[in-house]
Amino acid sequence: MFFSENKGTYIHTFDNRNYLIETTLEVLEQELDSKNFFRISRKFIIPLKAIKEIVVYSNSRLKINLPSYVVDEVIVSREKVLDFKNWIA
Repeated sequence: MFFSENKGTYIHTFDNRNYLIETTLEVLEQELDSKNFFRISRKFIIPLKAIKEIVVYSNSRLKINLPSYVVDEVIVSREKVLDFKNWIA
Protein backbone atom coordinates (compact mmCIF):
# COMPACT_ATOMS: atom_id res chain seq x y z
CA MET A 1 0.00 0.00 0.00
CA PHE A 2 0.95 3.66 -0.20
CA PHE A 3 0.66 6.18 2.59
CA SER A 4 1.52 9.76 3.34
CA GLU A 5 3.22 10.83 6.56
CA ASN A 6 5.19 13.90 7.64
CA LYS A 7 5.09 15.40 4.13
CA GLY A 8 6.55 12.21 2.63
CA THR A 9 4.99 9.42 0.57
CA TYR A 10 5.87 5.82 1.34
CA ILE A 11 5.24 2.38 -0.03
CA HIS A 12 4.59 -0.31 2.58
CA THR A 13 5.44 -3.83 1.43
CA PHE A 14 4.04 -7.23 2.39
CA ASP A 15 7.31 -7.97 4.22
CA ASN A 16 6.58 -5.02 6.57
CA ARG A 17 9.08 -2.53 5.14
CA ASN A 18 8.53 1.15 4.33
CA TYR A 19 10.29 2.95 1.50
CA LEU A 20 10.19 6.68 0.85
CA ILE A 21 9.23 7.40 -2.76
CA GLU A 22 9.60 10.54 -4.85
CA THR A 23 5.93 11.20 -5.72
CA THR A 24 2.63 12.17 -4.14
CA LEU A 25 -0.51 10.18 -3.46
CA GLU A 26 -2.31 12.42 -5.97
CA VAL A 27 0.08 11.40 -8.75
CA LEU A 28 -0.02 7.72 -7.72
CA GLU A 29 -3.82 7.77 -7.70
CA GLN A 30 -3.76 8.78 -11.39
CA GLU A 31 -1.02 6.31 -12.37
CA LEU A 32 -2.17 3.14 -10.55
CA ASP A 33 -4.70 0.72 -12.02
CA SER A 34 -8.04 1.60 -10.41
CA LYS A 35 -9.11 -2.07 -10.57
CA ASN A 36 -6.35 -2.99 -8.13
CA PHE A 37 -5.81 0.17 -6.03
CA PHE A 38 -8.20 2.50 -4.23
CA ARG A 39 -7.59 5.76 -2.40
CA ILE A 40 -9.54 5.28 0.82
CA SER A 41 -8.57 8.59 2.45
CA ARG A 42 -6.17 11.51 2.20
CA LYS A 43 -3.51 9.31 3.80
CA PHE A 44 -3.86 5.84 2.18
CA ILE A 45 -4.03 4.09 -1.18
CA ILE A 46 -4.52 0.36 -0.71
CA PRO A 47 -4.36 -2.62 -3.06
CA LEU A 48 -7.33 -4.96 -3.25
CA LYS A 49 -5.14 -8.02 -2.67
CA ALA A 50 -3.86 -6.66 0.65
CA ILE A 51 -7.25 -6.43 2.33
CA LYS A 52 -7.37 -8.99 5.12
CA GLU A 53 -10.61 -7.87 6.79
CA ILE A 54 -13.16 -5.04 6.61
CA VAL A 55 -14.77 -3.95 9.87
CA VAL A 56 -17.65 -1.51 10.42
CA TYR A 57 -16.25 1.53 12.22
CA SER A 58 -17.75 4.62 13.86
CA ASN A 59 -19.48 7.42 11.93
CA SER A 60 -20.42 5.20 8.97
CA ARG A 61 -16.77 4.50 8.16
CA LEU A 62 -14.94 1.24 7.55
CA LYS A 63 -11.70 0.00 9.08
CA ILE A 64 -9.39 -2.06 6.86
CA ASN A 65 -7.12 -4.66 8.40
CA LEU A 66 -4.00 -5.31 6.36
CA PRO A 67 -1.62 -8.24 6.85
CA SER A 68 1.48 -6.28 7.83
CA TYR A 69 0.59 -2.63 8.45
CA VAL A 70 -0.30 -2.04 12.10
CA VAL A 71 1.19 1.40 12.76
CA ASP A 72 -2.04 3.36 12.26
CA GLU A 73 -5.67 2.43 11.81
CA VAL A 74 -6.49 2.26 8.11
CA ILE A 75 -9.90 3.91 7.85
CA VAL A 76 -12.07 4.49 4.77
CA SER A 77 -13.30 8.09 4.98
CA ARG A 78 -17.06 8.66 5.08
CA GLU A 79 -17.00 10.31 1.66
CA LYS A 80 -15.34 7.26 0.09
CA VAL A 81 -17.32 4.42 1.73
CA LEU A 82 -19.91 4.02 -1.05
CA ASP A 83 -17.29 4.13 -3.83
CA PHE A 84 -15.14 1.69 -1.85
CA LYS A 85 -18.02 -0.78 -1.49
CA ASN A 86 -18.67 -0.57 -5.23
CA TRP A 87 -14.95 -1.08 -5.92
CA ILE A 88 -14.68 -4.29 -3.88
CA ALA A 89 -17.94 -5.73 -5.28
